[in-house]
Amino acid sequence: MHHVNELIVLKDTLVLSKDGHEDIQYDEGTLLKVLLVLNDHVVVKSDNDRTFVLGMDDQETLWVYM
Repeated sequence: MHHVNELIVLKDTLVLSKDGHEDIQYDEGTLLKVLLVLNDHVVVKSDNDRTFVLGMDDQETLWVYM
């Protein structure tokens, strides 16, 4: 079982989009800090203090625990 404060690494490029805002891109190899782990998603934080959600369905394809 994985816990808060662990790290996740992206296995592929991730682009976050929101209407009215410029896209934010995270490249393969980016490290993200885990803030919260729930049944179907993980809340992470990037080095630039942005927080967002990754789906557990994307584990092993888009991201993996370090």
